[in-house]
Amino acid sequence: MSLGSDEKRTREEESDFVVLAPDLIRIIESSILSFRQFMKMDKKKIGGILNLFGSQNQMATPLQQIQSSHEKKAMKLKELWKRTKSYKKNSWPSTQEDTEMLLGLIDSKIVSKVLRMARINKEQLFWCEEKMKKLAISDGKLQRDPSLILFPC
Repeated sequence: MSLGSDEKRTREEESDFVVLAPDLIRIIESSILSFRQFMKMDKKKIGGILNLFGSQNQMATPLQQIQSSHEKKAMKLKELWKRTKSYKKNSWPSTQEDTEMLLGLIDSKIVSKVLRMARINKEQLFWCEEKMKKLAISDGKLQRDPSLILFPC
């Protein structure tokens, strides 16, 4: 074997591991959609009379206040999502606005799961509050701050 054939074989082996950018984007989009399907399967509700009106109660705990705030924002998000054309599709949204809406719904579902944990500490509660602050709904549009907030362990 010559040195050139070894180099050629190495390049061919490396090309088996190359992922092109459009393929990587499709893989990420598919993963996000799969994760959303997984999150949609969770039908448990955190609501309840105390949680829905927790912010009006002087004695409401911080958890109840955040649950109430989250529940209201989640309902508004779902209403906005149902107005879009992407609502019934199981494919990647066609507009940037719809993409932000999809990611906002996923954020909301994750916060919902955290708020239902059997034990939640102050840092995790603060994380939920900060996560929901990054989702603002005004004039029938969602403004979502995409900056990352790491979940405290």
